[in-house]
Amino acid sequence: MKWKSTIFLLFTIIFCEAQISEKVKMLAKPLDTIQYAESSHIGIGGERSKLYDDFRKLAKNATNDELFYLAKNGSNSLRLYSGKELFKRNDKRFLEIYQYYHDNPLFMKYINGCMGKEDHIANHLMDEMYAAKEIISIRDSISKEKTDNFTKAQLKSIEDEGYEKLKKKEIQFFLDHLVKKK
Repeated sequence: MKWKSTIFLLFTIIFCEAQISEKVKMLAKPLDTIQYAESSHIGIGGERSKLYDDFRKLAKNATNDELFYLAKNGSNSLRLYSGKELFKRNDKRFLEIYQYYHDNPLFMKYINGCMGKEDHIANHLMDEMYAAKEIISIRDSISKEKTDNFTKAQLKSIEDEGYEKLKKKEIQFFLDHLVKKK
């Protein structure tokens, strides 16, 4: 019996480690012990968040499968950021992540600008969906304007946040699906 348990444990460790590339593991390491998350700009002065920037580097290199794994198995910071990134990428597994944290609440702090909020991950993910609707509206509106340097900078900022491809109808799909489940 001990032999079977040892083999099972060894297989589980190898299988779990194989789900994340070495590069993504390296990029996740600084975030792996962080139990809170931050928006892109924090504090009264709106300074860039190093925590958020570290995750953006990870997101640029991670596949959706790796993000899904981190959304279920990472630190609180990685769980929230990875869940949000799956949403921005229109990955339908976002619904599974949301439902998981809705059914199994995990409390964490999220700093948005100069305000902090402690809530369940599912609520933070819901906040992201509603905020995305506004961000996409702004993106679509300014992309129709003259492309001066200020407008280009705004669009680049929105793209850097991961919203370059997300559409209103995709956001509405997620919201409609979650409302039906409640």
